[in-house]
Amino acid sequence: MDQDEYVLFVDETGTASPKDTNSKYYVLAGCVVKESERVKLKQIASNIKYKYWSDPDIIFHSSEIGRKENSFSIFKVKKVFDDFLVDLEENLFRRDFKLLYVLVDKTQAKVQRWDDKKIYKETSDEMIKSFICFLLAKGAKGKIVIESATASKDFYFLKSLSSFLSQGISSFGISHKSVKEALTSISFVTKNNFDTEEQIADIFAYAARCHYEKNTLKKVFKGDYETLMMKTLSKKLITRAGSAFKKPKYAKHIQSQISIPIKSKNRLAASRSLTGL
Repeated sequence: MDQDEYVLFVDETGTASPKDTNSKYYVLAGCVVKESERVKLKQIASNIKYKYWSDPDIIFHSSEIGRKENSFSIFKVKKVFDDFLVDLEENLFRRDFKLLYVLVDKTQAKVQRWDDKKIYKETSDEMIKSFICFLLAKGAKGKIVIESATASKDFYFLKSLSSFLSQGISSFGISHKSVKEALTSISFVTKNNFDTEEQIADIFAYAARCHYEKNTLKKVFKGDYETLMMKTLSKKLITRAGSAFKKPKYAKHIQSQISIPIKSKNRLAASRSLTGL
């Protein structure tokens, strides 16, 4: 058993209600990091924050960074913004962490009569299943930290976890005992906990949306920020291949990037929109 525990930090962007026309997508993003790596990540992030704001407690909000507003209005000066992106790429993003995400296209969700409860359930299930498979493939233990946003989301995340702890994942041949051995705890935090990993998850939730729109809508992103985020997202997504896993039979079930619901009335014949790396 790998002695270095892995932690999955989960953040979201958008709203889960298909009726909310101001939010086209709901994205659940996860940052997976070794416990031993967390101190270094925080140190690097703090150094960057101190450099630009003289405040290590600034919280990275991806939407505000992209729009250059509030604390990030300093990025309206191109030289400052360019330097910041270099610091992210050459320092923070070079650390050892992995990413995964689940994106809901709410236009499709509305067509298939999904409500917010269905969206919370499906995204929670997929995120937790992939992390469990990652831990089992690694032969490691892990825990989950979630940024608490709404009571409904928190409830369904706990409900999904409870189901796997009591029943396992039968479709993958994973018993409840295996789940309990790998997954040790779950906790809920706020942004005021200042977890660097939660902020990384926030940044790449936005990148996941950009990546989806680029591939499905052929949307062109000319901004340096979006370009860097999508490039880094592609590099950091958990892969299912290679020699990094002790038990590859579990690794094949990891889905590091998922877009749902299926865009077909014939759900049995359809396949999810996946691009496994």
